Amino acid sequence: MSAKNSRSSDGLRETAAMSERILVLAPTRGDAALCRRFLGEAGFIHDICTQESDLCDALQRPSAVLVVAEESLQGPAGACIRAHLAAQPAWSSLPVIVLAAQESTRRLQTPEAYDAYGHITLLERPVRMATFLGTLRLALQEHRQQQRIGDLLAERAEAIRLRDEFLAMLGHELRNPLAAILTSAEVLEAVASDSERAAYCRGLIRPQAMQMKRLLDDLSDMSRMNRYKLSLEREPVDLRQVLKDVASQVAEMFTTRRQCLELDLDGPPGPLLADPMRLRQVFVNLLTNANRYSPKGGHIRVSLDTGDGLARVAIRDDGAGLCAETLQRIFEPFYQDRSQVGHRAGLGIGLTLARSLVQMHAGTITAQSAGPGCGSEFIVTLPLHDGTTDAAASAQPSAQPEQSPRAAARHILLIEDNHAFAMGLKHLLEAHCHQVDVAHDGTDGLRMAQEQRPDVVLLDIGLPGLDGYAVARRLRRIAGLSQVRVIAVTGFSCAADQQRARHAGIDHHLVKPVAMADLEAAIA
Repeated sequence: MSAKNSRSSDGLRETAAMSERILVLAPTRGDAALCRRFLGEAGFIHDICTQESDLCDALQRPSAVLVVAEESLQGPAGACIRAHLAAQPAWSSLPVIVLAAQESTRRLQTPEAYDAYGHITLLERPVRMATFLGTLRLALQEHRQQQRIGDLLAERAEAIRLRDEFLAMLGHELRNPLAAILTSAEVLEAVASDSERAAYCRGLIRPQAMQMKRLLDDLSDMSRMNRYKLSLEREPVDLRQVLKDVASQVAEMFTTRRQCLELDLDGPPGPLLADPMRLRQVFVNLLTNANRYSPKGGHIRVSLDTGDGLARVAIRDDGAGLCAETLQRIFEPFYQDRSQVGHRAGLGIGLTLARSLVQMHAGTITAQSAGPGCGSEFIVTLPLHDGTTDAAASAQPSAQPEQSPRAAARHILLIEDNHAFAMGLKHLLEAHCHQVDVAHDGTDGLRMAQEQRPDVVLLDIGLPGLDGYAVARRLRRIAGLSQVRVIAVTGFSCAADQQRARHAGIDHHLVKPVAMADLEAAIA
């Protein structure tokens, strides 16, 4: 241990010891010697003051219990004690033990005289030592309980602060792409549909919406992770292909900031038994961070090495770098490096989620940096898969889901109470040659299903009146519709929601916003 660390540890031990200190005002030498002897033999941490001025100074340091003679309360010591007790936080009440003369029992008929001292215990002199020590132990227990309450309140205040910061940042992160989408919509209303500006705005809407979707997906995954509901769908994959796919996925954000994204993937294959979607999520988050904290025109390098049964991916940037404190805390939920002035802050969940997903794959993720302004490097290590029967499969591209063939034209009944979303989805499905009818609540949906006999029912779960689960169960009981394909398109995304959907007879559970390729695959 270094000398600095040793001094720090000694300081923590000294602070902890002082917080258990019993402070005694013993005006006479005899009382002081007696208290020092008995408290020392009982193992109490104590500080004996023989002067009232010494007590006033000692009260400025942490104490657990105060012992004072009743007559001392009438002088300057009493004023110091009252001022100290009045300045305590609301959750704290320093236990005060007053050694009172025998005639004090008559004065107790007016206890308001002691109100200014808060929690007070009077012991009549002469005090039996066993009684005195027992009272001290009880007072120390009460002090420890108060400290625990104080710690809990401090933790609660910190949690509230983090929550408020998180909500403020969430609003910021959602408003930015939303503002771009709304502005584009207004431009499209104002300019000719075949103009360059219209084409630019149409091209801008989808990536901004996808940015919002990724943000909401990360939030959902964090919630599921915290409830141990997130699972992996493992399959043989080639890590090189995963990294190439991720590079394609984030290429636009690097082009926008004129940054160079270099891939060094020329080594041997990196066969893994992993969930390719979750691996893409890990590396998209890491590259998004590198893009965010690197300057315009910066350089980011992704390299892959294999050996000793492990695959090692290093993502190196020449950006803002990390200080020592940030290196220790960077994977904590919602942590923000406040020193990164001028950089776009995220929500502080991407790296936390990345670490959890890597650990679920039996891997590790670490961060390195020589300091602020020196760039940073994130290293992901994953175990290689040596299964020979899966060798061919692991070499196949796994990155982006293959484009599903367009589904044959179907008669679709859409039951959705959000009119704007319902009409938008109706127009999109009709553009793909489907016939679409719309109902806005469960009762109308059941009536229309019985009259029109659709091939497919697209069903929101959070419907007014009859919810989607009830509608699905009733659909299955209508003659001729027991085998109709029912697809939930909903904002409810947790595993329990999906299980309820299966039990209600719903064939597919898609989470809004849903990609058209996923919807076509479910319809086909």
